[in-house]
Order: sequence, then structure tokens, then C-alpha cells
Amino acid sequence: MSRFESDSLEEIQSWVSSRIEAKKTFRICGRGTRFVTTISGKSGADSRDILSLQKLKATRFFDPEDMVVGVESGMSIRNLQKMLAEQNMMLPVNPWFPDSCVGSLVACNDFGPNRMNMGGLRDCIIGIEYINGKGEIVQAGGKVVKNVSGYDLTRMMLGSRGGLGVITSVNFKVMPLPVEPHGMFGIFKAETWLPQVEELHKRRIPLDWIQAASTQDSVWILGLGYSGNVAKRNRIENEISKIFGKALAVLSDGESFSGQKFTPGDNRIEGFLPKILDAWGMPESYFHVFATAATENILNFPFEIFRKENFKMLIHPIGGDIHFMHTSSDRKEQLQHLEKIKSALVHPDSKLRWVSGVPESSFQELERFGVASGYALTQRLKRHLDPAGVFSAAYYELEFDE
Repeated sequence: MSRFESDSLEEIQSWVSSRIEAKKTFRICGRGTRFVTTISGKSGADSRDILSLQKLKATRFFDPEDMVVGVESGMSIRNLQKMLAEQNMMLPVNPWFPDSCVGSLVACNDFGPNRMNMGGLRDCIIGIEYINGKGEIVQAGGKVVKNVSGYDLTRMMLGSRGGLGVITSVNFKVMPLPVEPHGMFGIFKAETWLPQVEELHKRRIPLDWIQAASTQDSVWILGLGYSGNVAKRNRIENEISKIFGKALAVLSDGESFSGQKFTPGDNRIEGFLPKILDAWGMPESYFHVFATAATENILNFPFEIFRKENFKMLIHPIGGDIHFMHTSSDRKEQLQHLEKIKSALVHPDSKLRWVSGVPESSFQELERFGVASGYALTQRLKRHLDPAGVFSAAYYELEFDE
């Protein structure tokens, strides 16, 4: 196994072309945060070459007046948000890990609590550049919001997991930083917060994010994020108080109370998982799957069952998604956990993704929950765009009847 990295697009293109010519598969990564486990179901050492893009991290352009930016895929989301913040702007997403590269963020389609009212990556990408299965540099979309040329091609690379090409740069539309971001936080016994969140959803109160995290002793920490001038914040807080009473305390970003590390707070745009994993003390090869489901499915989900079996859960109920985690590192137990989750996801559009597990964990075990609708078409698209089969991505290798 060899590892190649360069800050030169031409050198990267040449390296990819040589692999295409030799029909030699390789994996794509930024800083390697996605290689927690191979998730391939194959035992033994992985001999595939690795293309790292972490040195390809230049800013292609930044136009604060038009609120657009283009960066190479190796730039970390932390550094991108820092650069934007200097102009009082941000990319309105909250990825899982702050040191994830932009290319990884797009290829894996990571999203978090900000997706609720700010939208996700799909709503932010206006252009993309990538190296295709012929070794060609392809540019789709553009540098301005009104330019929609190649728009579908741009969206196609979102969530492609490295299987359709090497993403080398991405153009985003950005937005102003929130005005006076605040949050209301509360600690709840059991799932008493669920009916109240459902009422929030019905009233369409303009929140930036909602996140609930299980802790211990049947306790949940619920956070509601919002922003705006004093008058707007007062209206939002009054509406929330009509539903929750005095169960929630108001805090501005940067302030804290016991347990607030479980909620986005002042890291609402820089990655929210590391602090939570550290607080929960998750060991190596811990069980972690990410589920997306319809809001009504989440609001009626049997969380009590999983809480009583020592699962840790991080929930974004409106949107919506759930991170299921467990300290178990035994393969048999992890498979039992997975089957229990699948049996509880009753909505036909619910999906699952491995985040961490024992090395033998595989996409195959997710079955229909692991793929999008029309998966057979996705596989044909993969064969068309990657005729030499060099872009290694286990997602496209699943075999089951739809």
C-alpha cells in the first residue's frame, strides 16, 4: 500500500490517470478521519493505495460582496469557517468532525443540527471540480448563485463517497453569521421532551437547530438554538416558554452550564461529535450508526427501549436524524444492536450509515437501510463514470434485492 499526496492539481491528475491506466484501485481521503474502520466486510490488511488531498487546500476565490467562496477539497471545515468568520460569514452546516476536509464533507454528505432551518450542503453548493474516471478534470456549476449550468452534475457528487470521482474543489454560497446566537437548554427525565418538541414543530417557531442527547440515569439534555435582535429573541423565547414553561434556561453562545457540552452551543458550525464522544468515553471500535428518518418517525420512536439498554443517542428530531452509539466492541453484540435499530425504523425511507464499528462491519449488513432508492441505477452510474473501477467505495458493491 502506498500513500500519495500533493498540493498540485496537475500532479494529482497525473497520479489518478496512472492508476486508471493500470486499473489499480485506490481510496480517497483528506485527513483520514473516515478510515476509523474499513466497513468493507473483508478481513485482512487493506492493500489499496491511498490518495490524500489534505495538502490541496488553497482558496480559489472569495467574494464577500456576493457571499460566495471556492476552496480546494483539502481545506478543513474548521479553517474554512475561520476564514469566513473574519468577514462575519459562515457556511451554514455543522459537520460531524471539525477537522474533516471540505471534500470529505461533500463526499460523505455530513450534516448536523443546522440543517433544520438553514438547509444542508445540497442548498449551499453552487459548483464543483473533480477528476473523472477518464482522468479528466471536470468543472460543473459556477462561481455565482444564478449560474446553474451543470447543476445536476454538481449535486451528483454530493454523497458520492469517493466512488464517482476525486473531488478537487467546491464552490459554496455562504451566509452572514447569526445575530446574537442564543440557546435554551434543559435537563429532562426520560422522553418527556418529545411531545413538546412535536408542538414546537407544529407551531413552526423559527429555530436554528434542535438537539437532544441522552446522558445517564434516564436523563436527556435538550437544546434549542435561535438568533436575532432582542425583539426577535424575546418573541421566540416567549413562544418556547408557552410550551416548556420554566424547564429551559437561556444562554448565549459561549456561556455554559453543567452538561452543555452535549449541545452545539458555540461550536454550532465547527463539528459537534468530538466533545460528545469524549464525554461518553467511547472506546476503539465502539458501535456507532447514523440514522436518517422522517420527523414523524423520530417523534414517535421508542427511545426508551434503547436508553434502557445503555445506548447513547444524539438526536436532531426535526429534519431529522439519530446517532446511535454503544460502548460494545463485540461483533456479535454490535450486529444485535443493528438489528434492533432496523426493526424500530418503520418508515420506508429511513436510512442507516456506519460511523464506527469492529473492522468486520460491512455495508452489506445495513441491507436496504444502507442505500438510496433506485440503488441499481446508482450502480450503473458508477460503472459508467468509473469504467476502470479504480475509485474504491464499498457503498457501490452491495448485492441484495431491492
